[in-house]
Amino acid sequence: MGSIAQATIIIMIMNLASRLLGFVRETVIAREFGATSFTDAYLVAYTLPYFLQAVLGMALVTAIVPVVTKYLVKGEKKEAWRIASITLNWTALLMAAFTLVGIFGARVLVFLTAPRFDEATAGLAIELTKIMFPSLLFMGVGMLVTGILNANKRFAVAAFAPGFSSLIIIFSVLLLGRFGVHYLAWGTLLSMVGFMLLQLPALKKVGFCYYWDWNIKHPEVRGIFLKLLPIFGGTAVNQLYLAINRIFASGLAEGSISALNYAGKLMNLPMGVFVLAVSSAIYPSLAEQAYRENRDQLGRTLTRGLRLVLLVTLPAAAGLMALKEPIVRLLFERGAFDSVATGMTAEALFYFCLGMFAVAANMVITRAYYALGDVKTPLVLGFWSIVVNVVASIALTPYLRHAGLALANSLAAAFNALGMYALLRKHVDCLYLPELFRSVGKYLAGSLLTGFAAYYLYSYLVGAVFVGQGIKMLLINVLGSVVAGVAVYGVALLLLREEETMGFLKKIWARLKENPSN
Repeated sequence: MGSIAQATIIIMIMNLASRLLGFVRETVIAREFGATSFTDAYLVAYTLPYFLQAVLGMALVTAIVPVVTKYLVKGEKKEAWRIASITLNWTALLMAAFTLVGIFGARVLVFLTAPRFDEATAGLAIELTKIMFPSLLFMGVGMLVTGILNANKRFAVAAFAPGFSSLIIIFSVLLLGRFGVHYLAWGTLLSMVGFMLLQLPALKKVGFCYYWDWNIKHPEVRGIFLKLLPIFGGTAVNQLYLAINRIFASGLAEGSISALNYAGKLMNLPMGVFVLAVSSAIYPSLAEQAYRENRDQLGRTLTRGLRLVLLVTLPAAAGLMALKEPIVRLLFERGAFDSVATGMTAEALFYFCLGMFAVAANMVITRAYYALGDVKTPLVLGFWSIVVNVVASIALTPYLRHAGLALANSLAAAFNALGMYALLRKHVDCLYLPELFRSVGKYLAGSLLTGFAAYYLYSYLVGAVFVGQGIKMLLINVLGSVVAGVAVYGVALLLLREEETMGFLKKIWARLKENPSN
């Protein structure tokens, strides 16, 4: 577990850098283009390429890690590289084919994604789709490289690669954004090229040897591609939620799609920094434990992973809900992003956060299923959660508008997470439920206190201490409230003697005793 903790910290640091750059990217885009028909067109044009990048890319990583891990554990590194090379070759060919379909079918894709767009916005979205679709080729190769590096337990470069791609988009907007949204699209394409190229030197360092081999009949390669479709379906759930959001939101007020996008990005900050770090770090270990048929240790690793992600996501959700409007105003309200856009984004953020715990749990639980070779259960439950999402969207949108779509996402994610965890017992007898429930109860208690502390302290600071409308006053008030909330959460967990917190403090104390300051 020590190696998992070390890997989690490395990935978390790199993910934090990537996510911060991602938020700078969103802020720069918001300042230049606001929440307007231009950003709506860009986001719809990016929906399908991003969907395939996020879902198919994750499916490729998920499928290849257990196979490469198995051969590395067996000491057959040459065969691992051969399998990886065949998979790379066919993936590049398939991504090139998808690119051609996307370019020539852009009009149909835009209509399916946003059927209620007016003619001008739809025309712009079609143009942007044709520019960005070739990014699939570089994404496919880049994500497979990520999987190979993860199987070798090399996480740092792969975790920072999305941040590098964000940097490219930031500079494209700063330098060329004033000439129009088309330059944002070209920057997005170039960012995927950078995502792939950044990882190639790290691949060489692990000793990877490329083979010009196209033997699709290799049993392991066939297994990877046969599992790809069900894994694709299982991992597509969150992205399909976004697609459903955009279909419904295309008929709502202008800026609804953009508000949901900005709120989703804000909610995903703790997810991308910490939850992705934990799920990525434990996946090679889960795959190795599944290969060795050590189910008890697999259950322990899974439970530890769930406790770690809920330790962070529950208070993060409480804090975001309590400070939704000032946080959105601090991060985005400038330039073309006005107070109306702030209100719309904050409203969506509140309802997204209700399901944050479920999205986090799903990211860990699905890794256990795929490590065990079960690709069917996540696919079936994912399908039913999409049905829940659509029904909830239809029911809630008339009353809550775009915020109803965010709430529908949360309800569907909760259904999916609870169902996945309940059915996992057919594979793993011991899931250490008492240990998990004790920890979650403490996290919930601490999170409620965190939310109340942050909300009331912010109200007090704004009304009585740091009074003012400037960005500096807003920053002071928000940071002060966040720090207070974190402190309250930490004290609450210490008083409740929560195991993860106590263990962390013991490690720090032991390290200080080993290296006393002079």
